[in-house]
Amino acid sequence: TFLGKGEKRDESNLPKAMRTGPVRVMNSNVRSMARFDYQPDICKDYKETGFCGYGDNCIYLHDRGDYKSGWQLEREWDAAQKAKKKFGEREDFRVDGSSEGEGSSGDDLPFACMICRKEFVDPILTRCGHYFCEKCALAKAKKSKRCFACGENTQGIFNSAPKLLAKLKEKKERSGEQQEEQEEQEQQEEE
Repeated sequence: TFLGKGEKRDESNLPKAMRTGPVRVMNSNVRSMARFDYQPDICKDYKETGFCGYGDNCIYLHDRGDYKSGWQLEREWDAAQKAKKKFGEREDFRVDGSSEGEGSSGDDLPFACMICRKEFVDPILTRCGHYFCEKCALAKAKKSKRCFACGENTQGIFNSAPKLLAKLKEKKERSGEQQEEQEEQEQQEEE
């Protein structure tokens, strides 16, 4: 029965049997709508066979690519993060000492130990990518398992530093050649 525009029934007093069915929203000025796109607008025929009978007139997207769902991407990301954590690798630095996208010949390598402030003696590489003398690093590791430079936990893992060793060897060779050249120049000047 129509009671009029201003008249409304109070349905909260009705018995439960009469309140069944769709629930009416009290705020009639607010409408909510949800659309779930379980089937994206991709032409199924073209995706499966590579041919569509409608040709260029088809209203759906002609795409044969396979896309991963959000949960698949999330699962792969989590697996990659667990692997990085397990092996102690950071995204921008690997344990072998090579950086991603590193194109220089080692110009970014340090020239002295950060602890003793002297030239390296048996250099080692921490998990976080810092270089120290072996003796200095082991002495600090006895007191604290954290890196002297950044404070990251090293877990007592120190690797050899082949790039730094190669750079130091190259530097010594160059300095030896320079000394020989200077000695030759001095001898020529004396004559």
